[in-house]
Amino acid sequence: MNRSATLHTVLSVLCLLGGGVGCSGEVEPVEEVPSGIVPDSGSPDRDDAGTPDRDAGTSDAGTSDAGTADAGASDAGTPDAGTADGGVVIPGDGGTQVAGTMPARLTLAGSPYRVVGNAQYVVTIPKGQTTTVEPGVVIDFKGNPSVTDADVRDSAQDVMNHQNGRVELRVYGRILVQGTASAPVTFTSTNPYGWWGMNFFGDQSKGDGDPVFRHMVFEKVRKNDYNGDRDRTRGALWAYYPGPVTIEHSLFRDNESSGKCGALDLMFTDGSVVTDTLFENNRTRDIDRFATGDGATSGGGAMCVTHGRNSIVRGNTFRNNTLSAFRGSRSNALQPRTYEVWPNGTNHYDLGGGGALHYFQPDHDLIENNIFENNAAVRGPGAALYLEDVPNAGVTLRGNTFTGNQAGAGGVIVCNRGGGDATELVLGAGNTFSGNTVNGAAAPQVTGDCAR
Repeated sequence: MNRSATLHTVLSVLCLLGGGVGCSGEVEPVEEVPSGIVPDSGSPDRDDAGTPDRDAGTSDAGTSDAGTADAGASDAGTPDAGTADGGVVIPGDGGTQVAGTMPARLTLAGSPYRVVGNAQYVVTIPKGQTTTVEPGVVIDFKGNPSVTDADVRDSAQDVMNHQNGRVELRVYGRILVQGTASAPVTFTSTNPYGWWGMNFFGDQSKGDGDPVFRHMVFEKVRKNDYNGDRDRTRGALWAYYPGPVTIEHSLFRDNESSGKCGALDLMFTDGSVVTDTLFENNRTRDIDRFATGDGATSGGGAMCVTHGRNSIVRGNTFRNNTLSAFRGSRSNALQPRTYEVWPNGTNHYDLGGGGALHYFQPDHDLIENNIFENNAAVRGPGAALYLEDVPNAGVTLRGNTFTGNQAGAGGVIVCNRGGGDATELVLGAGNTFSGNTVNGAAAPQVTGDCAR
């Protein structure tokens, strides 16, 4: 991996965004069981076993149609002038307001785009439309920031922090994000509750060309609708898409999901490529909503490849991402758990693990020349990576660096539920491991089925 090029790109993006860093120089095979949440927008306190403080509340998710949304009306408002974490500063006036439908071209002259959505706080890219986003554009998914804590409930059965004022972007056409190293495209939100992220809908999203994201910053998504649909619970960018998704030279930071895949879920994609991208401080906060003993149904503090095949994850950095997923279907209290190897006497499927990455039914996927640093599976398995239910040839790892990752069970890499003679994991040349821990002790490199 060209680590110096990756670092240069990341520092250039952060410098541009004002942080001061680097400025000096639906038919599905064996479907996963969806799950619930323990959300919070902050950063967890972690030790080797992992024990973050978390609570939350809830509200109705609302509904919207799947096609071209109406123009809707909304409060123009005055958004927050900036962020506390060195993000992009959004001016309080000017720009372009967007209601029900995203424009076909987003230009620097029209930026920032203040997305308020339709009456259900949904904005769409309709079938047949290609939306092109030019370099330097800022898209603020502001929704309705006037929604307050009065809309949030907090109890063990609600276990969420959810309100209707956030905006969801639904993609039924095509999106091309065309940022540059010196002028990245930014997807963000001045709503104190964040936004619902960007969501594709399988075959409904196919037919207008494959999505491409280059030099993009993607941040501040809060998908914490407990027991909700997948577009409200998993992957800040949920690409349920039957083709290739391309993501290059980008930054995913400070995103949070309740079901799986804090920042990105590549679901049913074929031939997707994620390269030279930084995943930092993304989180999955889950409390299993099913009474299944020690079994959990979440995974991937930063990213998932779900029912996908032929994906390439190359030259990326996964840093300080966190998965909190373990027993707790009837309480919002965090509890340590072991991972259950399949088969077992109680017939539990354990779908929970992977502080950075989770693969469900991988098929000829490649993980190459990435850095996995200080990720955590809080009180659960797979400090960096969890492979689940491998039907054919699974995942090949080459030239990756694993350092300072933490888990509560298993090893740095955990494999579970391999099928038949499937090869779950090919551990190729050049992978290095240092300073990884499980409950404070040195972590095994690989555990589970693939350690046979």
